[in-house]
Amino acid sequence: MKVEVSRLRPQDRPRWTDLWRAYLAFYDIALPEKQYDETWSRLLDDTTVHGLAARRDGGIVGITHFLFHAHCWTTASACYLQDLYVDESARGAGAGRSLIEAVAGRARERQASRMYWLTQDHNATARRLYDAVAKQSGFIRYDYDLG
Repeated sequence: MKVEVSRLRPQDRPRWTDLWRAYLAFYDIALPEKQYDETWSRLLDDTTVHGLAARRDGGIVGITHFLFHAHCWTTASACYLQDLYVDESARGAGAGRSLIEAVAGRARERQASRMYWLTQDHNATARRLYDAVAKQSGFIRYDYDLG
């Protein structure tokens, strides 16, 4: 089955919510309902954060969110692929790779200097794909508590 990638559409909200909830649950993150509404609004606005859907047979099987930001080492922006999730039943059929390639296409259009993303080291399923399409940088992430 062919996977098509396109921008998120207003009618995609219920399926996007299901997929984003599953993504966040994998990382043991719970967000208030208000944040779903805010994020959805920003994704549809397509100005500061962007969202794409992988579609197969008329249904959404995967989503990604990404953004562009300034980079001190170059005048070109960088593209951060923040979230990527493919429904478990659709994994291994090219949706994840199609979403990554679609974001890369948008980054090239914007003449970004680089595209990158993070994942947890135990995310073996995703890492098999990521190792096939990109180079692991070796950086270790630290989170400083601002609370």
